[in-house]
Amino acid sequence: MTAGSSPEMLDRRLIDIGDGRRLNMVCIGKGAPTLVFEQALGGTILDWQYIQAELSKTNRTCFYDRAGYGQSPASDQPRTPRNVTDDLHALLRKAGERKPVVLIGHSIGGRYAPYYYERFPAEVAGMVLVDPGFYGQDDLNLSAPDQALFDSLRDQAYAKWSNCAAKARAHEITLEAPQGCFRANLPYYTRDEAARMLPVYQRLERWETIASEYGHIDEDKGPQKDWGDLPLLVLTRTAFPPTPGASDAFNQSVEAVLKRGHAALAARSSRGRNITVPNSNHYMQANQPEPVLAAIREFLAEVSARPQRPY
Repeated sequence: MTAGSSPEMLDRRLIDIGDGRRLNMVCIGKGAPTLVFEQALGGTILDWQYIQAELSKTNRTCFYDRAGYGQSPASDQPRTPRNVTDDLHALLRKAGERKPVVLIGHSIGGRYAPYYYERFPAEVAGMVLVDPGFYGQDDLNLSAPDQALFDSLRDQAYAKWSNCAAKARAHEITLEAPQGCFRANLPYYTRDEAARMLPVYQRLERWETIASEYGHIDEDKGPQKDWGDLPLLVLTRTAFPPTPGASDAFNQSVEAVLKRGHAALAARSSRGRNITVPNSNHYMQANQPEPVLAAIREFLAEVSARPQRPY
């Protein structure tokens, strides 16, 4: 598979979702079910570029920027899971996309997808959760020193976003001087793509939105129900880089909690599967696109073979 994004992936197609608000969504291809992608915290549409062209050959695929990301205007409401899923619900309704859809969520997007399903179950034909986050993933049962380190890492994340917001406000983020807020040499960006994506990272609203999502992610408890026989695929990485300065117990706890959490997510459906993708990192859709694509294709064949209720 070759790198490089379709031109459509970087288009701006703002859709009115009501109350004077608009969100950017790009839909490509034909074929049911429609696949709707949710990005990671701070993610972009280009996170999916390695697999979008292939999936769009057989299915309609929709990629959107959450409020405050990419080319979508920010919201004045806190970025709680309820508000995020309200936005997606309104977006799909106003765009007239055929339902039920398959939700494909990565990282924090893997928390929003189940929350959306529990609120609007008739609109979801299945879910693919790519190295997802989940409610309770920070319950690591750490020693006092490791807990202090964990709290410090959270503080550092907020400090970085605050710094990047200040740099964005001062118009100081450039390709030549990224201020630690943007990497032009990301493994899944070309230099030209990086230049086109730079305005995304120069937006003050982006950094404020990231902090809001991170700060409110546990405000709504998230999935608490069994999911019956919903087609469900949970993909887990193999690479868990050790946290600098952390004890072995800290690193082992992080890995164990994530693996248990993914297994528990898959177990919520009688048709749930948890697959470990070999040699993969957190961004496996870019790091190992071929096995991720193969797993999604197999999953879609299962979904397509299941009679679907019209929405």
